[in-house]
Amino acid sequence: MKNEELKEGDVVEGRITGIQPYGIFIKLNDDCSGLVHATELEKLENDSKFFKVGQTLKVKILRIKPGGKQAVLRIHRMITSRKKMGAAQFETASGFTNLKKQLLVWVEEAQND
Repeated sequence: MKNEELKEGDVVEGRITGIQPYGIFIKLNDDCSGLVHATELEKLENDSKFFKVGQTLKVKILRIKPGGKQAVLRIHRMITSRKKMGAAQFETASGFTNLKKQLLVWVEEAQND
């Protein structure tokens, strides 16, 4: 994919070229690379457990810097450390009130990806 084809909001595939405490570097094409900042990764328990140099993954382009050679990225459909939760965890005397609240959180997270 050429630089002129990259647009903010696009979801594209990239390859991890480096992992630093402040984020993950991802090469989108021969001319453009980007950074998934550590603040985007805070939901993960241990970044190195999920990401390796050379790994290919889908990222969302949040912003392309002037000149088109650098981008600010977010990992598409972020993997979170959330454990699988059964309905019993949410059931209360009033029904599934807590499940309803958690569903709203999950919907908001999905919309922000």
